[in-house]
Amino acid sequence: MEFLQNVAGSTILVMFLLATCVAIEYLGPIERYSLRDRLPGIIINCVGGALTFALIWPVKWVWSAMGVAPFITIPLWDWLEPLGDAGLAIQAAVLVVVADFLAYWRHRAEHSWFWRVHVVHHAPRELHAANSIGHPIQALFSFAFIAVPMSLIQISGPTIPFVVGAVVSLLALYIHSPTAVNFGAARRIVVDNRFHRIHHSLEERHFDKNFGICFSIWDYMFGTAYEPGEEWPEVGVAGVRSPMTLTDYLKLPFLPEAAGSSAEPGPKGIPATES
Repeated sequence: MEFLQNVAGSTILVMFLLATCVAIEYLGPIERYSLRDRLPGIIINCVGGALTFALIWPVKWVWSAMGVAPFITIPLWDWLEPLGDAGLAIQAAVLVVVADFLAYWRHRAEHSWFWRVHVVHHAPRELHAANSIGHPIQALFSFAFIAVPMSLIQISGPTIPFVVGAVVSLLALYIHSPTAVNFGAARRIVVDNRFHRIHHSLEERHFDKNFGICFSIWDYMFGTAYEPGEEWPEVGVAGVRSPMTLTDYLKLPFLPEAAGSSAEPGPKGIPATES
């Protein structure tokens, strides 16, 4: 029962975060999309959120059954404990940074090794928060690269993972939003929608750039950053038709066009065709 309650809670959280981003998109729209346009992405986001939790939940049980306790300790936690709620907030912020560092390398691995699945995320030509989707198989990559390492870090209290997940998920949705609301010069530290749109660009000079989800510092640190300025490029994958239905999203990794697009890592692939 607890498992089902937590899956339902994860789905409700995703829907709330999506609603927040849609509201932001209406505040200063650069491109306009109807709620009907957003429906397939909303469904996949909700399924993905539930599936991600369904994969993460057994980790705690497995570690407990094996007698494995979290063994990665961070001395900072001891110093923060006397601060009470403020200390917990700082701990959550530190773990957001750790989770995002892991997500950066998961993202690069998806481009290098798992592009045929990750192409689902890049295929849409209409980019907005609801279309920040990935194939359900991608939940396995998040599990391996993020959930397992994070499960071995000692934390204070059960609310920390929820807060970290909510913050990371909100930013992961917002950075796909076609809105004039952005972080300006602060994008050199925190990813915004202009910085991340470069990552989805059809233009070759943008290929394999701006992998960060929450923080752009990883891109600057590891040489994958591209300053967006006022650019707002067309997005998608050359040679791959933009998925329009739930079925399109689910079957794309198994189509010949997905195999062709993986001739080189990243959104390069075969020459553009009509979509």
